[in-house]
Amino acid sequence: MIEFAPDIPRWRQVAQVLRRRIADGMYMPRSRVPSVVQLTAEFGVAAATAQKALRALRAEGLTYTEPGLGSFVTQMPPVSQFGLVDAHGSGNSPADPSLRPVGSG
Repeated sequence: MIEFAPDIPRWRQVAQVLRRRIADGMYMPRSRVPSVVQLTAEFGVAAATAQKALRALRAEGLTYTEPGLGSFVTQMPPVSQFGLVDAHGSGNSPADPSLRPVGSG
């Protein structure tokens, strides 16, 4: 279990841990992320908290759900509101024009 910050909703903190694991390659594209039951056991949170964390990742385009099978990491990293997300989740490098979003001269 992790030590939760009291001023941040737990679902956000669980989602952040999962985001970091995806960015670090712990969960590779098309691999299954932990289930609600697994998240409740690992983080000591309620099922509703784990479900909300997984919904947040899906809404961000980091995961997709296969009914009856679970949640999986998407094939390609999504474009963040600030630029492209690289394999490490650190954003795009202004020095490398090939990483700039289309139309950002």
